[in-house]
Amino acid sequence: MSLAVLIVLIAGGLAILGSAPDTNTLGRKDGSEPTWSGAETDATVSATRTVAPRAIAPEQFATPFAQDAVRLERIAPRAPLTPTVERETGPRPTLLHKPLVIAAGEVVFPEGGLRLKGIVVTDPDDTCTDAEGRLWPCGIIARTAFRNFISGRSLSCILPEERWRDIVVVSCLVGKQDPAAWLASRGWARTFVGSKYADLEQTAQQEARGIYGSDPRGPSVVPDSRLEVSPDAVSPLPAPLPVPLR
Repeated sequence: MSLAVLIVLIAGGLAILGSAPDTNTLGRKDGSEPTWSGAETDATVSATRTVAPRAIAPEQFATPFAQDAVRLERIAPRAPLTPTVERETGPRPTLLHKPLVIAAGEVVFPEGGLRLKGIVVTDPDDTCTDAEGRLWPCGIIARTAFRNFISGRSLSCILPEERWRDIVVVSCLVGKQDPAAWLASRGWARTFVGSKYADLEQTAQQEARGIYGSDPRGPSVVPDSRLEVSPDAVSPLPAPLPVPLR
């Protein structure tokens, strides 16, 4: 860079610095220093205080409708939308596992045995007669039908105690089904006088269900041995074997 160009740049910078305004004379034309009397602050404060703030009323704080409380009337609360369910105060049912059906209406558990309330247990040794006079083992078939109904499910029963020795007569449920009602409606068990299952038994008897009907397995067929029997009930002698020739 030549000396002449350097001199020109220096001179231009000095000219710019010389034309900068003085910070002490800003805002005034005569160049004198500004004076601060605080008048502007007083004017701002007086303008703010022209509107006085509202006094806080305790009876209206956070409750703007409290001033009209004299015109309100207290009424009784409405009824709940969801109906209340009364809790059962009686004994709670006990869930019994691993049932062993020994008869239609009688079940044995590891804790003890029980019979269903309201029905007469059908003994497995009972036999029934169908409309044609044929005997069939209705007791065993009733037990098998009850076993198929229970199908290894647990019973929920109201018991006098957790463990017992003798057989107790109680009401039970299998899931949401009443096993005593199932036996009476299917005709696999009779009911006591005045039992709540008497109507179910009567319907089963009218429709010839269960023990009031015939053998569900159908009539037994005796296989034919294909042996001829003589009129005197003596089987004929077989024909003699031929004598071999010598």
